[in-house]
Amino acid sequence: MSNAGTASGARPVLAPLTTRPENLTTRVFTAIRDRIVDSSLPPGSAVSEAMLASQLQVSKTPVREALLRLRHIGLVESTSRRLRVVQPSAARIRDAFEFRCGIERMAARYAAGRATPEQLGRIVDLAGASLAAATEGRVADFLRYDFDFHLAVAEATGNEVLLQAVENAVVLTSTLRRRDVRVDRDFVRDADEHVGIAELIAARSQDRSAGKLADHIDRIMLNVLELFAAEAPLTNNH
Repeated sequence: MSNAGTASGARPVLAPLTTRPENLTTRVFTAIRDRIVDSSLPPGSAVSEAMLASQLQVSKTPVREALLRLRHIGLVESTSRRLRVVQPSAARIRDAFEFRCGIERMAARYAAGRATPEQLGRIVDLAGASLAAATEGRVADFLRYDFDFHLAVAEATGNEVLLQAVENAVVLTSTLRRRDVRVDRDFVRDADEHVGIAELIAARSQDRSAGKLADHIDRIMLNVLELFAAEAPLTNNH
């Protein structure tokens, strides 16, 4: 029997890719997001594919894809002729956290009902790691475990659409919080709440898991808004 991939007139069989092309886009996305956080791309500043591609020394394609995601998340916005970095705004912060609160409430409920034993173990481990990091003052480690904890809960839902929405919401709220307010405190209370949420999910308590995770995000939102009001009274009503 002849090989269809080599027969005359047949389509060639493509070899599988050995690298994932979106890796470069992910790195470009992270680089642009970090520049928004540290305000080297200041609020309100124009961004373009050509400018960023030149600065990052990459082609325009991964920059274009990264900007599309940043626009979808809500970190850059369109004007009549260009894209620009979003401005600080109490309403923007509130909207982002309220959306995140709603979808993570459902994520906790579904995770408590659907998580595999391995996923439950990861959620519990990440909560414990976040508490250890917060207690020891390792802020960078805490922030990493915090991000991973919330995504692990969303992943345990088995719902890819919900997972992507949660990831985007976490990226948006964490970026706005790091850029627009100065958080000079420990994160022990946040991490304690992670542990409580993890315990409820592991106990398969759907209603209590959902409520506790929603309360966790709502409390952080109120804290961020209070700090924003104290630091930026002139922009508070934008």
